[in-house]
Amino acid sequence: MKTIATFTDPMGAHLLIARLEGSGVRAYIRDENMVAVDWLYANAIGGVKVDVADEDLERALELLADEPDS
Repeated sequence: MKTIATFTDPMGAHLLIARLEGSGVRAYIRDENMVAVDWLYANAIGGVKVDVADEDLERALELLADEPDS
């Protein structure tokens, strides 16, 4: 498993998960519950992380690179 993105809040992680899974890449969220308990923990533990399997890493990074700038 490789971490491809980190967020300070779970919503951003869920949006990325939806985009990845919509493109056929399985993704997982780590540390969501810890941040939900107390958002101040986000900085201490490195935020909410989005992970993908090693074999999906290249495709996931391509999808991240194709994200439009907001």
